[in-house]
Amino acid sequence: MADLIPVSYKLLKGMNESLILNVIRHNKYISRSEIAKITNLTPPTVTNIINKLLDDGLVKEDKLGESSVGRPPIILKINNEAFNLIVIIIGTDVMEEYIVDDELNIRESQVDRIKNEDEEGIFELLFDRIKYLKEKSSKEIAGIGVIVRGSTKSSEGVSIFSPNIRWSNVPIKEMIEKEFNIPTFVENEARAMALGEFYNGNAKNVDNLVFLKVGHGIGATILLDGKIYRGINDMAGEIGHTTIDVAGPKCSCGNYGCFEALASEKALINNVVKRIKEGSYSIVYKLINGDIENLTPRLVYKAAKDNDEVALSELNKIAIYLGIGIANIVNVFSPELILISGGIARARAFIEDTVLETIKKRSFEVNYSSCSIVFSNPDYNTALIGISNIILTEYMKLKCFYVPYKI
Repeated sequence: MADLIPVSYKLLKGMNESLILNVIRHNKYISRSEIAKITNLTPPTVTNIINKLLDDGLVKEDKLGESSVGRPPIILKINNEAFNLIVIIIGTDVMEEYIVDDELNIRESQVDRIKNEDEEGIFELLFDRIKYLKEKSSKEIAGIGVIVRGSTKSSEGVSIFSPNIRWSNVPIKEMIEKEFNIPTFVENEARAMALGEFYNGNAKNVDNLVFLKVGHGIGATILLDGKIYRGINDMAGEIGHTTIDVAGPKCSCGNYGCFEALASEKALINNVVKRIKEGSYSIVYKLINGDIENLTPRLVYKAAKDNDEVALSELNKIAIYLGIGIANIVNVFSPELILISGGIARARAFIEDTVLETIKKRSFEVNYSSCSIVFSNPDYNTALIGISNIILTEYMKLKCFYVPYKI
């Protein structure tokens, strides 16, 4: 007989507590009987665990539910008076800072410009803002979430390479936890956004999907069976640096013809600038007052709305390359959903038809026909939702004396 692995009562109890807490959190309002059905735990077990969670202040009873017969059930919810979270989102030009409660309501927020700041300056600002938000919160800070762009080893909380702020192998988690003694979680922006879509957005209830963030660069997240696929070194999803055209332009990674170098907003800007410098007429030049440094993707989209030929033709070129890259994703993963977000989604009206036509032509019909391809609102703060869920999931496990595992 194979050796059996002993499981202590304390560990099993903690696992069940964590399970129930997360069921309540994801459902927001739920009865004891509904929890028993979802978890397959016996009603007495659910009742005992709920009583402990009520005593610990993690859960509270709320409004009465509806019942066709008998006394209406009491609804349970997470106690949003118990703790807050701190979330920092480090972008290209700005750093956003938030206090969020456990229901993901924003309690405090502010934005600081970080353009042209060096690594030391950004860290000073980061620590200063965490200290400020910690003092501002009237409740315990359950965890700190930091979102960065570029390659991230989330399991260790290390920013491997963040080109927008020029970070390389920065141990963010270790540094923040040493300073503030608060559990800290570091995540790549695309992964945080994908989790936000999975929990509360277009990808809710979709277990197998590829999330594509197309902005200044291209980031991707792969979800299999409702969990992020990270690869053996926590670096899976670098789709932006797959090769689309070996004769294409040089990418920031040093290779030529990467997906990112051909289909990102940065590629769009480079192409429009090249056309203007070559003498093509475009109202873009008027919009930027003759200063190329003022050019942004939004101005290109504005010009496209006014039927500017340069803007429309360069967006069409981006759409073709985007379609080629996504066709490769469709053929390799055959996902249920591909979700396109990031700044490029603002150009949906100009690129969607070409993107879909290109994907259809270049992918296997059986894969394409079973895959939904959806553009998502880039202004919806899915990254904030995603990283908050990471913190809350781990916090619940720690509170239930359950050894954390990788999300």
